[in-house]
Amino acid sequence: MEQVRIWARVTRARTLPVMVAPVVLGAVLAWQEGYSFQWGLFLLTLIGALAAHLGANVVNDVFDFTAGTDAQAHQLQSQGEALVTGSQALFSGSASLAEYRRLWVLLFAVALLCGLILSLWRPWVLVLAGAGFLLAFFYVAPPLRLAYIGRGLGELDIFLSFGLLPLVGAYYVQAGNMSLSAILAALPVGLYTTLVLYFHHFLHWRADREAQKKTPVVLLGEERARHLGAVLLGLTALLIIIDVLLGVFPWYSILAVLTVIPVYLVLRRSRGELKQYLALMAQNMSSNLLAVLLLVLALLVRGFTHL
Repeated sequence: MEQVRIWARVTRARTLPVMVAPVVLGAVLAWQEGYSFQWGLFLLTLIGALAAHLGANVVNDVFDFTAGTDAQAHQLQSQGEALVTGSQALFSGSASLAEYRRLWVLLFAVALLCGLILSLWRPWVLVLAGAGFLLAFFYVAPPLRLAYIGRGLGELDIFLSFGLLPLVGAYYVQAGNMSLSAILAALPVGLYTTLVLYFHHFLHWRADREAQKKTPVVLLGEERARHLGAVLLGLTALLIIIDVLLGVFPWYSILAVLTVIPVYLVLRRSRGELKQYLALMAQNMSSNLLAVLLLVLALLVRGFTHL
């Protein structure tokens, strides 16, 4: 059991709901639009997406560790200016770099196997999965290291690989084609997920600056980055409203807009204290999942009642 707990920490398995959300929403959207729900294909999609998500987490920790970013965070953590969120097992010695690498190979192999099986029925799955893999891997891996280049490229990467691609991919697996409605549905969901990462930057932005990792918080500074966070929350709410007006989601799914309010309130209270930023990230995660749950329930209600 201790080894299981170690690997759960290594892979940051607690973040899995962030990937479950777009996959479920994409599949339910296809069902609600009249396509038969295919459980076998759905489970393969979900397993593959979750394995890829965990693999990406492990890859990110390896390259942040080897780049010295987490070492900077450890140093600043002792001064109360940062919080280490990755590579804990590497620093403690409970897992080695070689074990990390074997783990990410295993996880991506599982994702690849699921993709190959799905491609027997849905050939474009390999293209979507391949794009997701490249985005997830080169988020911090050389030579691209999109998160280190910064200037929004890291956030765009997360939006695509943890929002747009899994939702549109799950829709495609169920429907056998892609649609504008799936892309529109992915916009607020992908942005909400991107905000999880965006607010995560506040926990160790000084360490990122020392490691030349150009996150939005490093480039803008705390105050302006908080203002941008508020704007992005408002844009998330606006995108949900637009989807409702366009008929992608039923009118009563407008309730999902309310989920940004508690995130905004926590953001307003956040003024440089790490525990406040932890609360902000936790609230954004909870609100993100609640919003998707409300959207899924709304689609189920419309699918069964045609209201």
